[in-house]
Amino acid sequence: MDDIPQEFTLNGAVSYWNVDRDNVLTLRSLFAFLQEAAIKHADKCGAGAHAKETRGESWVLHRMAVRIHRYPRYEEPLTVSTWSSGIRAFKGFRDFRVRCGDELVASASSVWLYLSLATKAVCRVPREIAAGFPTRPADVFCGDLERMKLESPADGAPAREITVRYSDFDANDHVNNTVYFDYLQTALAAGGLPPRPGLLKVEFLREIPLSVETVTLALERRGEAAAFSLGRPGGLFARGLAECG
Repeated sequence: MDDIPQEFTLNGAVSYWNVDRDNVLTLRSLFAFLQEAAIKHADKCGAGAHAKETRGESWVLHRMAVRIHRYPRYEEPLTVSTWSSGIRAFKGFRDFRVRCGDELVASASSVWLYLSLATKAVCRVPREIAAGFPTRPADVFCGDLERMKLESPADGAPAREITVRYSDFDANDHVNNTVYFDYLQTALAAGGLPPRPGLLKVEFLREIPLSVETVTLALERRGEAAAFSLGRPGGLFARGLAECG
């Protein structure tokens, strides 16, 4: 694994299917670019999408903090840079930077859990994978991500029911994490709040399985931000905070 780059770069552009009614990059598409870069880099270390078949193991996103300095527009070039900022026991830490040319448009930090697909339980990252993953621990956007505490909206906060679609599910038989941000942006716009947050903090609590047909996204305005939760009767799938100022 000596040829594994410490930093992986994904080059692309904002396509027509990536933009909204204003020709601006959607939240779901932004997170899809981040996800693709993370998977491609992990694949090179033997711990990406291909590990699902070879090891029966997979990474699942646990926490994320993203600062969006500017939302790119249709046909703008995008470069996503990502690197591992460390692996500890069953957790992996990863950072991202998104640029349009020389302009920094987004910065993100994330925490991932290593999961056994057979038991659906977290497991220790195999020693050979952890040893072969080049890390850059000093360059982190959100250093307190593990300690981040997020409060759900209060009971009775305005909520919107959203239908789960066939296309929302991925090869892990659950709703892909990028789709959560589609639900969020839908609820923000419907609730009269700015649909393009400048800062997002999210905690993913559990997967949305194939059996789920609808989810509920609740929003509570808190000054210049909005607390949100995604769930259904009986439990939450995710919660977070969106700065909408």
